[in-house]
Amino acid sequence: MNYYDFLVIALKLLVVFICIILFLKITGKTSLSQMSSIDFIGNMILGGIAGGIIYNPKLTVFDFLVVLIMWTAIMYTSNYLKKKSQNAKAFIVGNPIILMESDKIKLDAFTSVNLDFSSFAVLLRMKNIFTIHAVDKAILEPNGQLTVVKKGDKDISVLVLENENPNEDGLKSIGKDEDWLKSKLAEQGYANYEGLYCVEYYDERLFVIPSELVN
Repeated sequence: MNYYDFLVIALKLLVVFICIILFLKITGKTSLSQMSSIDFIGNMILGGIAGGIIYNPKLTVFDFLVVLIMWTAIMYTSNYLKKKSQNAKAFIVGNPIILMESDKIKLDAFTSVNLDFSSFAVLLRMKNIFTIHAVDKAILEPNGQLTVVKKGDKDISVLVLENENPNEDGLKSIGKDEDWLKSKLAEQGYANYEGLYCVEYYDERLFVIPSELVN
């Protein structure tokens, strides 16, 4: 390789660096803690695109920009669908999986996520919980994190409505349905879902956050 080739690679690296920063800002994923499995896969593909443009001399910066724009559009659309549709969110991101509930271990759930009990014990120790007997409920979140409710603690909150759309999985997890949700919202003066950013169920109460309170 001559001096000119190195100069071209340096230019490509600079363009790729700037474009990846813009990509992360546009898609709203600037830290690993925010990333779901689909975001992780997306960033792996982004890395493949970047590597291809850097190491393949036949591909130009323009080629990279075209492919990047297409990939950004795909990721942005998936993020938009996640916000607007519970079904799309469940398909793209996945749903929380209950591993333990009411002191009972759900073996089918462990099998479905290919999680063995020793790995589960490690996840518990990372939460400073050193015995399974202290656990009342354990939920594996879509991002791989473990949420634990210990015996004697109040249960975790559940989103039963998000972006003006009822969360069927959330309602099902607390043994309620949409008719119950409408009835409870009516008691608080809400005739429909319009203008409701989210509704949280906690300690047998509904907490409503209207869209007007969200910047």
